Amino acid sequence: MLSPSINTANGLLAAAFDEVLHLDGYAVTASNTVVGVLPKDPTWLTPVRNRLALLAAAGTSWIADKPDIWAPVLVQFADYAASFAGVAQQQAKGTVLDSAAWVALLDGVLLTQLKTCIVATDTAATALQAHYQSFKNIQPLLESSINAGWAALADEEQQMVAIATALTHLQDVAASLESSITAADITTGKSVVQTTVTTLYGIATAAGTSFSFIGMAGAAFTVGTFYYDLIEKTGEIAATLERIGELQLEASGEAQAAAGTKLILRLLYNLELSFGRITDVLPQITQLWATEGDKVQQAIDALKAGADPSTYFDIQTISVANANWQAISSVALAIPTIKTTGGPPVTLAPQQPVAAAS
Repeated sequence: MLSPSINTANGLLAAAFDEVLHLDGYAVTASNTVVGVLPKDPTWLTPVRNRLALLAAAGTSWIADKPDIWAPVLVQFADYAASFAGVAQQQAKGTVLDSAAWVALLDGVLLTQLKTCIVATDTAATALQAHYQSFKNIQPLLESSINAGWAALADEEQQMVAIATALTHLQDVAASLESSITAADITTGKSVVQTTVTTLYGIATAAGTSFSFIGMAGAAFTVGTFYYDLIEKTGEIAATLERIGELQLEASGEAQAAAGTKLILRLLYNLELSFGRITDVLPQITQLWATEGDKVQQAIDALKAGADPSTYFDIQTISVANANWQAISSVALAIPTIKTTGGPPVTLAPQQPVAAAS
């Protein structure tokens, strides 16, 4: 049949959209991360701030370029479905009868459009890969700066590891509460809830006070529920925040700062994971188009070899294939129109309860 499985195609579209959303969230965080100045600012923190500016620029660049990269991927599904509908209409009217006419139609309409789909998707994948590489290029620079700080504080490594481990756990638990957007969510018109999540990491003092050091503001995405409600109901979040606050009191201010910079590396790690997943999905979409091209070419070859259009399976099932393409196209067209609502903003800060901004 001259169409893919609806579930397969829609699954690829949903997976790509889900990763685009999460990429947006991480990119916004990269653009909104600030590292403060310590009372006695160590030399290793200056390059961390400078290289964080590179990360922010990369995040801003992705947000700016995303429409030109992502939109063409979706447009191909709508364009091809429209072309296929035209072919199905001609078959239904009985205006295309002999093999030569079918060859001309399949070659001039479907195969030509499929080649365009492949080129457009490959172009998007190449552009996406360039952004991925930008983030990958920054990672070793930030790592070397942060590792310099850890090396300078080797005598407090145990305390720093404990804090950094707890911070990583906090981020992992918080991320696990986000939703994966499915094809079913898209087809049923469910809205996506976007929540601003701010992580504030201060430097604790022996006097029981603290001052701001790292601020990170990003976005979390859920479907059918508020992210704040999920956070509030997750006791592990509150317990981890409290544990981080306790561990900070066991380390010097500079060691707390060095441990906190692992938040930035974790952000980079999450960015790489999302980029890695979507750079896997786009080639699968290209392969979907290539497979459909092979099917059309096989039909053309068979008709040229003498196959009878009135009995050839792929010709006789064009109406069914058209129904599949229209269903797939409806998902591609629905993605840009999905409603995004705002949830109560969330603030995560050690030594403080989970808070929803007013």
